[in-house]
Amino acid sequence: MTALIGKKFENGVLIMADRRITYRGTNVFKDHEKKIMALNHNAIFAFAGVKNIIIEPIEEIKAFSLQTNSLEEIEAYSQKLFRASLEFFKHSYPGHDYATVYLLAGFAADGTSRVTYFSSDDHFQKGHPLEFFYKTFPNTEMVYLQRYLVNEIDVSKKNIDYYIRKFSSAIRQINNQKVSKNAYSIYLSKEGLFETEIDENGRFKIIQLEMKEHKPR
Repeated sequence: MTALIGKKFENGVLIMADRRITYRGTNVFKDHEKKIMALNHNAIFAFAGVKNIIIEPIEEIKAFSLQTNSLEEIEAYSQKLFRASLEFFKHSYPGHDYATVYLLAGFAADGTSRVTYFSSDDHFQKGHPLEFFYKTFPNTEMVYLQRYLVNEIDVSKKNIDYYIRKFSSAIRQINNQKVSKNAYSIYLSKEGLFETEIDENGRFKIIQLEMKEHKPR
C-alpha cells in the first residue's frame, strides 16, 4: 500500500508519500521507505506499486541522470528500462499483481515545471501530464483521499508549508494498516531541492538537499 500526493507549481513541484513498506507475501512492514528520490538538481522520481519492478532500473536511471539535466531524456530512458523490468517481472512471477506507477517531475527544456505519470497498464509507454495529483494502492482508498483533499485544500495557496501540512494530514486520515502515519516529501524548485520528514503527529522540518553536479556527456 502506498499513498502519493503532489502538486505542480509555477516554479516547482512538491511530492509526498507515506513511508511504509510491506514485504511481499507477508504482514511484515517497516516505516523507513523513501518512495520519492532526487535524481539530480532538475528531476525527482516517485513510485507506488511493486518494488521489484522499480528497484533494478532505478539505479541505472540515477546514474544516467547524473550525466544530463534533460528531463525529456530521463523520461525516455526510464520508459525503456521500466518496460523491460515489467516484462521480466511478469515472466518471472506469472499470475502476480504487477500494478505499478511512477512519476517524473522537474523542469522541461523550456524552463516550465512538469510532472508526468507512467503506468504499468500500458507498459509505461504513455506519459500523462499532471497538475494536482494523488494515488493510492489499493484503489479502494482513493475515494476517501479524494474527498479529504477536495474539501480541505485550497489549491490557490502558494506556501509550501501549507501543502506539507495538508498533504501529511491527508495521509494520516487513511485508515489502512498498510499506510504509515509518517510521511516524506521532496520539493523541487529553481532555488534547490528540499526534503521533509513528517512524523505521526504532523511535526516536520525542511532541509535543503545537496546533490552532485551532473557531468556533461
